[in-house]
Amino acid sequence: MTRMNLIKFTLVVALVGTLSGTTRSARAAGVNARVGDVTKLKGQRTNKLIGMGLVTGLSGTGDGDEYLPSMRPLAAALKRFANPVSSIEELGGSNNCAIVMLEAVLPEFGVREGDTVDVQVTAFGAAKSLKGGRLLITPLLYHDFNVQKVFARASGAIKVLSESDLVTGIIRNGATVEEDVLVRFLATGRELPYGADWIDPNEHYITLVLDDAHASWAMVHEIATSINTELAMAADVEQVALAVDPKNVIVHVPKTQSVASWIQEVENAVLLVPDAEARVIVDRLSGTIVVSGNAKMSPVIVSQRGLTVTIAPRQNGDAVASTGGPNAFVAIDPNGAGDVNVGDLLEALKPLNVPIEDRIEILTKVHELGKLHAKLIFEN
Repeated sequence: MTRMNLIKFTLVVALVGTLSGTTRSARAAGVNARVGDVTKLKGQRTNKLIGMGLVTGLSGTGDGDEYLPSMRPLAAALKRFANPVSSIEELGGSNNCAIVMLEAVLPEFGVREGDTVDVQVTAFGAAKSLKGGRLLITPLLYHDFNVQKVFARASGAIKVLSESDLVTGIIRNGATVEEDVLVRFLATGRELPYGADWIDPNEHYITLVLDDAHASWAMVHEIATSINTELAMAADVEQVALAVDPKNVIVHVPKTQSVASWIQEVENAVLLVPDAEARVIVDRLSGTIVVSGNAKMSPVIVSQRGLTVTIAPRQNGDAVASTGGPNAFVAIDPNGAGDVNVGDLLEALKPLNVPIEDRIEILTKVHELGKLHAKLIFEN
């Protein structure tokens, strides 16, 4: 049963009752998790170091003497080691070296002097391959050039990871940290960008940050409620957490508590995750449709290239999807819940071999008619 048959199919999705009659509370539909599963601490982030260096030891696959940006650092290196050249022309035929960009990512919990991290290497000149090359010692700087300090030094043999991409590679543990990079999680009340009577300017607080997928007023309310329920008594106060916006929850750190143990208690607090925001995420490039939350549809009829989708009130019996044949039915609402989820529709379209492009168009039209009760998001 394909489009080539030029047969007009009809998909009927029947409903009972109204959408408002099937609403469930977030608490009844939620699942248990830990606060730490859906949040991170403010300040908990990676940092990038960058640099520009010279790779030597290439087997004729380097930039060559016609690429002056490589010849200049080579001449500078020779001068440093007491072997200066009088002019760039003396380096003619030097195609065993290449100028490269370097990037090192520091872990989200910081690093100490002497720690080592991997270095990503990318040629941007005329080099054809970095295979067999070795990076000369190169200083790495913070990606914000307003911070003038050498945080690490990189060197070592380059490993090319793919035969299809010979101009990028990695140096495992190739950068040695020269300066401590510490992460600061605590902030005093006066340092916080939020105004609330509950916040004491002289006390210390941590900030829990939700990622975009979980950010919502419902989620931050549940997080603050969970922390207050489990930890307020231990701190001998009525409130230790405050939701300040859909992404941030401020938590007081009592002076009587160890910071490390208190953060552990906060992250381990049991959280009843409410239903996620209803979303339908469409990626046209990869041909995928992701449905989250309680995405539902109201009665509507949509026709798309010979396929008619009808979502209508059910009269008797189970809700069904019809492919046009006398016995070809697919149960959509066998439990009589009285509504249809977007996932139900997508499942019903599978037996019809409906192309992904048509499924996307059907959802788009339903959304344009105001019958899709979810946020429709297009990626790529």
